[in-house]
Amino acid sequence: MVRGRGPGLGAAAARAGWPPVTPVAAGPPLTLLPAVDVAAGRAVQVVDGGIDDPYRVAMGWVERGAQWIHLVDLDRAFGRGDNADQLGTLAARLPVPVQLSGGLGTASSIDWAAGTQAARLVLASSTLGDVDLLTSVVARHGRDRVVAAVDVRQGRVVSRGTRVDLGPAQEFLPGHPVLGLTSRLLVADAARDGSRRGSDVTLFAEIAALGTSRVIASGGIAQLADLRALRALTGQGVTEAVLGAALYHDEFTLEQALEVCR
Repeated sequence: MVRGRGPGLGAAAARAGWPPVTPVAAGPPLTLLPAVDVAAGRAVQVVDGGIDDPYRVAMGWVERGAQWIHLVDLDRAFGRGDNADQLGTLAARLPVPVQLSGGLGTASSIDWAAGTQAARLVLASSTLGDVDLLTSVVARHGRDRVVAAVDVRQGRVVSRGTRVDLGPAQEFLPGHPVLGLTSRLLVADAARDGSRRGSDVTLFAEIAALGTSRVIASGGIAQLADLRALRALTGQGVTEAVLGAALYHDEFTLEQALEVCR
């Protein structure tokens, strides 16, 4: 398995003279959200011999102990249509709360998502460039329901699925109104997403340290050691993690992950 640290915010911050982050063991459990990515009506990552029905895939994680499901519309995220009806039905049907993500970057798409029974709505990273939209969405739907995505690739804030590049993270993020505007930020290491190359815990910790918003970590998680490192940061504001490729490629079981993160 290939592992290594890329030049994410962590490396850029070190060059900029930011204070180092020291992980601590104290803090609450790390909440895990198995991801179910949907494209053309089917689950992109399959389980149990090729089952690709999104509901059955999600329920498989629920039966193994998941308390949340991270549900992603890949078609909307990449501008090739959407799975709106299906995802809305899933959000209502699943017995655990759903965090709905994927291409929620316009007022109309956010309004649609808000009309579902999803417990949380993840706004696309592109909305970081529109503070008025962010502020109005939070005012209408509440800071606990709205999650702001922060996609970081090679030290820059981007928006996956688009050409949006908002600039160097160490310049764009400090002092940004989103820090504290929403209760949570979904920080995605875009270069490592789906790669199983290891989690850049420094990136997540440094963004958590910028404000009062708690961080949901996403991208690169490859083994239980990555989860242990994130678990050590819950007292510093990194309180949740999205699990994707590592689960689907059997790097560890969800039961093992939940035990590590207690």
